Formats: sequence, C-alpha cells, structure tokens
Amino acid sequence: MIGICQTITVFERADEVGGVWRENYSGFGAQVKRDQYSFVELCRHSGLDTYPTGRQLKAHCDTYVETFGLMPAIRTRTEVKFLQRCPHCWRVVYSETGSSETYTEEFDFVVLAVGNFSEKYVPEIPGSDAFAGSILHSSELQDEKLLRGRHVIVVGFGKSAIDCFALASTEAESVTLIARRPAWILPQRFLGLPLEWLASTRWFAKLVFPPYHNACLLMRLLGYIVLPLQTALWWVLAPLVWCHFLLPWSMWPAYGLRWQLWHGHSVSICNASKIKAVFRSVKTHCIRGHISEMKSGSVLVQDSIQKQEKEISADVVVFATGYREAWSKLFDVKAAALLDPRKDGPDLYKLILPTGDITNLAFLGRVLSTCDIVTSFVQAEWLAGLLAGKFEYPSLQVRERFSAKYRAWRLRFAPTATSTFLATPSVHSYFDELLSDLHSKTLVDRHPPAWKFRLLHQFLPLRASNFAKLRQQRGAKKPSLVALRSESGTSDVSQV
Repeated sequence: MIGICQTITVFERADEVGGVWRENYSGFGAQVKRDQYSFVELCRHSGLDTYPTGRQLKAHCDTYVETFGLMPAIRTRTEVKFLQRCPHCWRVVYSETGSSETYTEEFDFVVLAVGNFSEKYVPEIPGSDAFAGSILHSSELQDEKLLRGRHVIVVGFGKSAIDCFALASTEAESVTLIARRPAWILPQRFLGLPLEWLASTRWFAKLVFPPYHNACLLMRLLGYIVLPLQTALWWVLAPLVWCHFLLPWSMWPAYGLRWQLWHGHSVSICNASKIKAVFRSVKTHCIRGHISEMKSGSVLVQDSIQKQEKEISADVVVFATGYREAWSKLFDVKAAALLDPRKDGPDLYKLILPTGDITNLAFLGRVLSTCDIVTSFVQAEWLAGLLAGKFEYPSLQVRERFSAKYRAWRLRFAPTATSTFLATPSVHSYFDELLSDLHSKTLVDRHPPAWKFRLLHQFLPLRASNFAKLRQQRGAKKPSLVALRSESGTSDVSQV
C-alpha cells in the first residue's frame, strides 16, 4: 500500500510484530519448506532452514519490517476495540493494550489482517479449578523444563498437539495424548518424493480434486467424468499415507483423508520416522476420547474405544485445541450479521472484499493453506492493484454473483467448511483468478516458449520465488476515485 495511500496505520496489539511466530510452544516451527513459507521479496535471501523454526520466522518478519521501513507505520501495544461504519469512512476505536482509556480516529479504508488465530481456545472442564497441577494452552508451553519429570497429558491431534506430544516424550516421566477425533497426518516425504511435489502442484489438483469454481464447461464435465477414478484413488492414497506412520489403531482418523482435506479440518505434516518413534516410546500412551472431569492430581477420561472411564495421573495438562476467531467482535450486531449472514465465516468477493453493502473494507490472510505467507502476498497485491485503479471496484451485483457461485461450488464438495476455506491444491487456481485481474503472470509463465513452460508449470510445486517480480510489475499509481465506493458516491484513498 505504500506509495498508493497517503497514510497507512497498522494497529498491533502485542509489543512487536510476528503474530503466532512471536511466541509459541518450545520447538515450534513451520510444517512446510521455506520455499513455500517465506516472504516473496526475501525468499532468495531468507536465512531460513529447510523447515523454518518459529524463532527464524519471527526474525524473518523483523527483517521484512526493517528492509521496507515499515516500523513508523506500526503502532505496537495498540488494541482495536471497535470498528464503526460512517457514510464515507470507518471510525476506529482503540486503546493501549491493557488500558481502559479509548481513542478514536477515522480512516477511508480498513484492512482486517487478523488471520485465523486470534483467541486461544481452552475448553471448560468440570473440576479444573480443583486441579493442583498446571493447565496450559499449547502456545504457553515455552519452556520444556515445565514438563521435566512430570506426568503430562496433551489434548488434541493437530500440528501443535503432535509437536507438544513429541516434546513431552523427551522430558516427561510419562505422556498421554487424548484425542476426541484423531486426524490424518501427512509425511514430509510420500513414496520417496517430497510432499510438495504432489500436494502443491497443479497436476495433483486436477487429478484428485474437483475443478475450481471458475473452471470452463469442458473442465467441469471432465471433473464429473473422472469422479469415480478420483474416489478410487483416494481409497488407495489413504492406507499408503497411514503406512508411513503406523500409529495405534485407536488413532485411526475419524474421517476419510479426502473428507478431511476438503472440509477444512487440520492436517499436520510431520517427519514420519520421528513421529513413529514417539508413538512407540514406552513413555507415551494414546487414548481416543475426551476429558470428562479434572481432580486434584488426575483427570477422568472417557475412552470411546474401550467404552469405559479411566483415571490418569497428571501434573501438567496441555490443551493443543487451537484458536477461535475474534473479528466479529469488532463490529456491531448489524454489521456482523451483514458480513457473516450464515454464521460460517464472512461472505467475501475473491475471498477479500465483503459481498454485502459494506464497502471500503477488506479481509487479508483468511485463506488457510500451507502457503499462508505467499497467499497473503498475492491477496495484498490484488488489493493494492484495486486501490491503485488498475481495475474497477466490483459492484454489489458482481460481488454477490461471485459469492453465490463460490458458495455453491464449496457446498457441493465441502459443506461443513468455512466460507473462505480453500484446499491447498486449489491455491493455484485462486492465484490465477487474482492475477488475471492484475493482468500479471508468474515467473514461469513469462519464459518463452510458453507452451513448454506451461506444461512444466503443471508439475512444479508452488514456490514464493514464482511471484518475486509481481510487485515490480505493478509499480505505484495514483489512487483511483473508484477504488473506494459506497452506494451513494465515491471518495479518494487517503488513509488506510
């Protein structure tokens, strides 16, 4: 946005930038390679390990802020309390973090970049007040010494739960993993190949996933024709994935692999040999069930396999139960209802702009995939192109038409997923959709002869370096009068 808007203000609740990479459990890190999880502008000089650690990613964020001189625009320790719609602007009510005194400023355009991880979620369990040990959210397990010589329970089965379980297996006296609905774990290497050469390529998306919502009629018909073949292929892939880990049968996933990938449930990517060793350790135990009650030095667990209640000694209980979204709390009841009419996430045009009569507002970073940083970059470039006047602000009818079409496509294949859910293999099609508005192409598409590289492009995994020249193509332009649109008129881009 720099060079497009007159002023830019970033409100950051914490003391410094970094989001979830600022602080989390000991040993946390990315589950995909740096090629897919680094800032596009710094991807060639990232200084990251092959699988970046959390501390490295935090330093990567700091380097990005310093390189582009963003710190003057960032107000740290500032928490936004409320966003109020005005006829031609947004009124932002904020305070210093921890203070009750509030301040108000007006902005022409608001970008919500709060992501999907806003509020820690720890379930309420009877007897938790009487528990004599420590109850932690996974993000609070920042010192492994808290586990040393203790009896530990880890609740959950996502990436953070598996990591905390592995950490506890090296430090604790004993550790028990409790999962109500075990999920699929994907290996970093599948059948000898790096996972990204399968899961994040265009050919894999065409082979095992339905055509994207904007696919041509021929591709949609082809998708229905090969649907039986896709179903059979998923039945073959699932046991092959399972054989990489050979977990206890009580941890067999609650859902099919295809169902889990398409319905937005967590999928962890782990080192198969390491995880296999953790689950086979004499100190580790697994229970499929849930905690029904907590006592002074133990918890009662309902075992859904053996159909009985078990009492397990515990000094530390780690809830790796994820986060809850908090964006809707920033709006009044009417605005929140307009943004999220079906209670499954905001209806967004191109997964960025609201589709109702709420304008001058955008969401960035809500698409949850294994390449979040690259996805947010392409979304930001699309929004910058919009504000720079490279294409017109879509009308209410255009936004609603897109929403209806995208929703129909999503409900056909993933009826329980959130409104902005997008399976990782479909990210390619999503990027193409955004880049078509910018009349831009990725690095590979620009190499002649085009047909050879277009064919090669089908088999190459998604990488941040493919988009390194996208910002150079855009350049800076004068803000467009149609960039900010209301139903009653237009206004210029001055404050974001």
